[in-house]
Amino acid sequence: MKSTMEDDRMSNITLKILDLTGDTVLADLDADTVRSEVNALDGERWVFVDGRMVQRDALANIDIAENATVLVTRQMVAGLV
Repeated sequence: MKSTMEDDRMSNITLKILDLTGDTVLADLDADTVRSEVNALDGERWVFVDGRMVQRDALANIDIAENATVLVTRQMVAGLV
């Protein structure tokens, strides 16, 4: 069994947040930190985990793999943000 310290070092999920002010990229995160960051964002958002769209509310129930990329963007309608 891996120790907590080893698990923390192995966490390397990348979170990319796209918005009108530019892109924010947070690297080497664990799944709990990703969930906290996404939940803290205001407004309606689309969430993609490794290119697959998931419901923001369901993110807590999704197993986010190590080395995953999570992309968060505002919902778009007819090309408008």
